[in-house]
Amino acid sequence: MLRPVAREDLDDIVALARQLDSMNLPADPEFLTARIDRSLASFAGETGQEPGIYVFVLEDLETKRCIGTSTILAQHGVPGAPYYWLEVSTEERRSSSPPTRFVHTKLLLRSTEAGPTEIGGLILDPDYRRHPEKCGKALSVVRFAFISMYPERFQREVIAEMLSPFEDSGENLLWEAFGRHFTGMAYREADHLSARDKQFIADLFPRDPVYVTLFPKEVQAVIGKPNATAVAAVRILEKVGFSPLNQVDPFDGGPYYGAARDAITSVRERRELVLPGQSQERVPVGDTLALLSAETPKGFRATVVPLDAEDAPVVCKNAREALGVEAGDRVSITPLP
Repeated sequence: MLRPVAREDLDDIVALARQLDSMNLPADPEFLTARIDRSLASFAGETGQEPGIYVFVLEDLETKRCIGTSTILAQHGVPGAPYYWLEVSTEERRSSSPPTRFVHTKLLLRSTEAGPTEIGGLILDPDYRRHPEKCGKALSVVRFAFISMYPERFQREVIAEMLSPFEDSGENLLWEAFGRHFTGMAYREADHLSARDKQFIADLFPRDPVYVTLFPKEVQAVIGKPNATAVAAVRILEKVGFSPLNQVDPFDGGPYYGAARDAITSVRERRELVLPGQSQERVPVGDTLALLSAETPKGFRATVVPLDAEDAPVVCKNAREALGVEAGDRVSITPLP
């Protein structure tokens, strides 16, 4: 079952965060406690003028354990906390004597205080990968289902950042060749600091374009390339309409993907219906799966269900009870890519 994160999920979330330890999901109990509180306020519509942060968890109902999580940042880049990225561009240089042509890639620091919605923080316990109920896809798509239900809470553009490859030592080649020289910080130190305060990026990073040609070949090769662990997530995003942007992360050089909110397949194709009355004790997982979601007395809930030959959801008794829905309730169906 997919649901909003709760305070009692903290230990499970910290354990999951240790597998990723990123800016959106650092393995920091203090940070994650504050993030959970912000998420609770966001789902309750109590953030005031601040953009919401929505953290979802995937719970194994048999073990009573959170085995995955994903996040929506309603706006990445607000007054006092800009969204920073490195713009990737090219410059062609020619010479007639001697006949020479070069196409140089350049990186330029950019920022905005009126940024897009960002999806991120997706991590799934390795034991549940390749699960027949498509746990990874569900964690990704649940964010789009929620965005589709409440579009007024989110921006018209949606982005996703992918981690770039890291060395076995945990070092990042671009950071060692670039960011460390301008900040004097280790990668993890800078990444964790940026989750709280990004001012050092504006103060210390170069303001002029940087020519990638000056970096060693092995550094050039990782700029804009997703980490091997992110390849599956990239495929899901591309299937629902995301494409690469000419942007990379200022720290690790990971690529940004983006899409117009209302053009995302999983946003556009969500449909509402009344839950039918038939209910079986257990339903075998079929070939065609979809995410069934609803606002219930328990709050927002979602799960993966099979669709019948007429594309109607087949929802077993256990699933109805777990979600808190019954025949006649309005539910949403979002296709899984």
